Amino acid sequence: VFFSFCSDTQLNYFPLWIAATTLGTGLFAVPLIAMADSPVEEDEHRVSLKFRFLTGALLVYTAFCGIVVYLKAYILPVAVVAVLLPLGLFLLTMGGSASPRAESLLDNGQQRSDRPNLSAWEMLLRIDFYLLFYVFIAVQGAGLLLSNNFSQIVKAVSHDPQASSAGYLTVFSIFNTCGRIFVGFGSEALKAQVNRPWFLAISGTLMTVAFLSLHLGKSFLAFSAGLVGFGLGGSFALQAVVVEEVFGPKEMPIKYSCCFCAACIGSLILSDLLAGLLYDMAAKEQGQSICLGASCFGVTFTVTACGNLLAVLCIVAVALRSRDVYWILNGPSQPVFTEAARL
Repeated sequence: VFFSFCSDTQLNYFPLWIAATTLGTGLFAVPLIAMADSPVEEDEHRVSLKFRFLTGALLVYTAFCGIVVYLKAYILPVAVVAVLLPLGLFLLTMGGSASPRAESLLDNGQQRSDRPNLSAWEMLLRIDFYLLFYVFIAVQGAGLLLSNNFSQIVKAVSHDPQASSAGYLTVFSIFNTCGRIFVGFGSEALKAQVNRPWFLAISGTLMTVAFLSLHLGKSFLAFSAGLVGFGLGGSFALQAVVVEEVFGPKEMPIKYSCCFCAACIGSLILSDLLAGLLYDMAAKEQGQSICLGASCFGVTFTVTACGNLLAVLCIVAVALRSRDVYWILNGPSQPVFTEAARL
């Protein structure tokens, strides 16, 4: 919204704009995060109300941004509202008093010694880590493949060098946000019934279906964009908490940093190497700079779908191997607040 309001140029400088705003947001948010109290220290009813409000507010804000993009309402009042609304959510960090039950649960969780609590080095020696690492490479790499090559994919699938990817990108972004919200809160609400790795299996399944659907032509572009966005958002929502629950809170920053590299590796392999090289080869064979037709991304879609199908099998293996861990975490008689949930 702000880029379109401040600039009349094409999207060539948009990546630089994203980099600058990301840096500014980080510099602004880090001090606030350092000063904010953890909501888990408050009364449970108060925390529940806050999360309900946060969920509703994020959904409304997502719909607002989608309407703005659809109507191209790039004017100053809209840009101001687009910034002030999410900033207002920082008011939710205002803390209250902790309930005795929350304090007892925290003490109980901190004293528990029967759940895994591996160091980062010990985590690297476990097969579960490499299974999870591959899952994140496949799922997040597939999502970044689509987002990084949206323009070329839309033109190739549509057989139209003038086709626009703006509408499909909007669908992707909205479902990406919904995936983070619904998978994040849904996995927390259902954790007593469904262990969290199974939600990652859903993300991998959505990716597989989405990339196979891209073979069916232009009419499935929006459908595939929505599935990929939802699956990608869900994987990012689950990444930190699954790593913490399976391997324990010890040295969590190092563990999370190791797993977060998966997105970069997946983007490099699937987006830059696989899709980029095959696209350039197909365009060269056609004798033009813009590749059109199934030959541009057909192999890429198939390989990515197969990779995510394998990722589903890997996360199923992790879910089965970690059943005892989740029985400890989610046992009905021994509720535990995990470190990632407190963060």
